[in-house]
Amino acid sequence: MENGRGRKRIRKNLIIIRGLPGVGKENQARKLLYKFGSGGMYSASYYHAGYNWNKVYFSRNHMWNRRDVFRAMKEDVDPIIVYNMHYRLYDMWPFVAMGMRRGDYQISIIELPKGYPENYVSINQLYSNCLGKIPKQMFRYWEDRWQEAYDIWDVYHDSYSIDRWLYSREEWNL
Repeated sequence: MENGRGRKRIRKNLIIIRGLPGVGKENQARKLLYKFGSGGMYSASYYHAGYNWNKVYFSRNHMWNRRDVFRAMKEDVDPIIVYNMHYRLYDMWPFVAMGMRRGDYQISIIELPKGYPENYVSINQLYSNCLGKIPKQMFRYWEDRWQEAYDIWDVYHDSYSIDRWLYSREEWNL
């Protein structure tokens, strides 16, 4: 795509990393950030850890994470790497919608482990990777409710996600 001066328009990157706890989302985000040489990493886990993983604050923490990503987009941060569990399509929808509305972000989704769920990591291994801090039944719950996203369009056109976020009063959606 060219602008009026004959130069190619440079697109920034929005990378959404999804996967169950213990698969290495943060490590993958760090590798990507190192590869790009600059940018920002964003995860609700940052806030969860700050509040000692108290479930009472999870919804608010995710809202703050969405706010941070929105503000990073306004500041033209490149790349923006969001690494949350995102086991449901509507968890990713706000980030995809933000990138689509901006129009200058190339959006990609990375699932870990690559090829999940076919490239399966056992619940026992994930439990071990998380040092036993997450009950095994939670891993089963997330696995059973995992929603496939083959590309950003699966997320962006998901009717449940659209309905879920339609009336959100968060800063990114006004």
